Amino acid sequence: MSAAEPQSVAIIGAGPRGLSVLERLVALAADRGDGPDIVVHLIDPYPPGAGIVWRTDQPESLLMNTTIAEQTIFPDPSSSFMDPGAPAAGPTMAEWYRGTGGTEPVDSTFPSRTLYGRYLRDAYALIRDRAPESVEIVEHPTRVESVIDLPPVEVPGHETPTPQTPPAQVVRCEDGTTIVAAAVVLAVGHIPSTQTEERARLAAYAQRAGGLYIPQGLPAEAPVAEVPAGSRVIVRGMGLNYFDLQTLFTHERGGRFVPVEDGPSDRVGPAVVPGEEPSPRRGELRYLASGDEPQLFLGSRRGIPYRSKPITHEHPRSFEPLRFFTKENVAELANLADLDDGPRAGARFNDQLWPLILADLRFAYYRTLSRLHPEVFAGDPGQLREAIVEAVSRHLTRRTWQETHAEADAHSPAGRSPAPARWDRDADESSRRDTETVRSGLATHEAVRPGRVTHEALAWAEIEEALVPDPAHRMSLHALLNPLDGLEFDSREPGAPGSLHDWMLDFLRADLHASIAGPSGSPEKALFTVLWQARLLLKDLIVAGHIDRVSVDMEICGWFESFVSGICDGPPPQRIAELIALAEAGVVRFIGPDMRIDARDSPETAPADPLPQIFTVTSAAVSGEIAGSVVIDAASPTNSVTRAADVLIHGMLERGQLTAARLTLDDGRQKLLNGLALTPRPYRTIDAEGTVHPRRFALSLQLSSVQWGLAIAANPHSDATTLADSHAAAEAILDLLG
Repeated sequence: MSAAEPQSVAIIGAGPRGLSVLERLVALAADRGDGPDIVVHLIDPYPPGAGIVWRTDQPESLLMNTTIAEQTIFPDPSSSFMDPGAPAAGPTMAEWYRGTGGTEPVDSTFPSRTLYGRYLRDAYALIRDRAPESVEIVEHPTRVESVIDLPPVEVPGHETPTPQTPPAQVVRCEDGTTIVAAAVVLAVGHIPSTQTEERARLAAYAQRAGGLYIPQGLPAEAPVAEVPAGSRVIVRGMGLNYFDLQTLFTHERGGRFVPVEDGPSDRVGPAVVPGEEPSPRRGELRYLASGDEPQLFLGSRRGIPYRSKPITHEHPRSFEPLRFFTKENVAELANLADLDDGPRAGARFNDQLWPLILADLRFAYYRTLSRLHPEVFAGDPGQLREAIVEAVSRHLTRRTWQETHAEADAHSPAGRSPAPARWDRDADESSRRDTETVRSGLATHEAVRPGRVTHEALAWAEIEEALVPDPAHRMSLHALLNPLDGLEFDSREPGAPGSLHDWMLDFLRADLHASIAGPSGSPEKALFTVLWQARLLLKDLIVAGHIDRVSVDMEICGWFESFVSGICDGPPPQRIAELIALAEAGVVRFIGPDMRIDARDSPETAPADPLPQIFTVTSAAVSGEIAGSVVIDAASPTNSVTRAADVLIHGMLERGQLTAARLTLDDGRQKLLNGLALTPRPYRTIDAEGTVHPRRFALSLQLSSVQWGLAIAANPHSDATTLADSHAAAEAILDLLG
């Protein structure tokens, strides 16, 4: 350090996003050489790098739902801000894993959360070691309670106050530490949320009646030890949080999963070798109970878990490149030579981009189906490919930015038809019955959106029906996402007529075996690679401003996000195999879709349940009700700043230092968004009066007002947006301090 007083930077939150900002500060300071001396304060009650989500002391049995090959914290030559030919700034998780002696295939192995945490911990150690003398790093294992701006300094003899250079922010911590910082980065990640009225009512009732209610949150932090063995637990939500809870109630209570007699191992194996007849129970498990488990009753709005991740031998980005939803085609729709020429009027997702994604989905599905089961086609499958190519060609000609906006203006006084998109083939046939209700799976719609119904859609339906006579073999995205829609069951008991239990086991086995077959061995899993890549491109288009902001909110976040999550964001196949085993062992029972939880009029005690059974749960699709003593909300929190319940963000919102972003709809109304009001990158914060803070930055999940897909970690060799965000913030900070 030089003799000059160093300037301080406070990074609040030292998980992966905060770590990435630190890495960029260290790298840029080393490159510049002659910059100011800096003290970087990392403030987080959990160890730097891993943070709370990936901390290394949680159970090893908790898994990620992404593979080893999909993670990095360091920029590489694909990053737009790196010099051409420059080496990567550090190892990817795959390189680190192999360097520490790991031998599992990195593209098909779903690691433990703790393994990723150890990668982040070692990445932090490497960053510290690389820090030049001008950068000092100080750890603060505590929480921040407030960030306050110091008032300007009044200099004697001056009529107006002279601002400090730099204007200081006082960061006050829970342990009494006070830091005077020239710049502050909010990288707080997941924050607690206030409960909805219904959830607060369930919690209060459980406390009065002697039962137990566990709200939304990180499962590893949930008080699962308070759930007694044998208690009847109603779980609402079948996403990733549920599978963590499932593990905590079984693996971590002494239960064991072993392979079925004709299964190769207790781990879900690699994809089926082409031409090899797989075992009918390949990858399935049997559960050996410890006796300490509760009984789990599992339900959600759709009644099924997200589809499990397919096992692939290579990264999804390299498996099957997108043919139709490409930057070149999007630029053609915009009448631009290149998207770097800048956005015109923002694209409409439903009208312009979704048809391209749908074309890629159809192409991948039928290409895989024709290779695996040519017998299901009544003619040359190449006719389907030709129809897709022709439809896309006409779409690119007709659905330009200008034409779509003019058409929408002609159809709606607000400039936009209100109906969300459809993704199932029935929507493409809506020109035949434009007054008939179309069920999309998220909602019921009765209007036809301008631009969605074209002559190509009608022609496609006719060609598809002629070439694939059996509807069971046609691609139906609605059936894939909502297979329980329209079904009714008379019983939840195994073996009973009209049994939900038996239907669920058949469904879960089919999904498990498709995941083991992988994208090359299952038409349904071939859709995963399309949507995985489409989501990354959409993320880039949104950041670049190429998509209409109302379309992002109403269409992409309104329906597409849930759709793509249902297919792309499920658990590793191993977890589905475990769920099947637990259902067969009687540890798990299924509630059904559209579940409803109520307080029981007369709480009862049961010999096998140590707690009073104070709740009932029903499903609109299944006869009968279930009694339980414990309710766990396993759905992921919304991460909406308007519901922030933590001391820091809630306090800054209350004081007007931060404010939720607002979106102006086509009819002039304003809508509060879940994320913060921010400038464009480097994402400086904006206060309640609309004033930009020049030295306060926000990253992580609170960027949802300007970005999409924020839960996706930085992928190697992909010009990752999250790394570019960190680079921009670090550059801005060093420019300010210099």
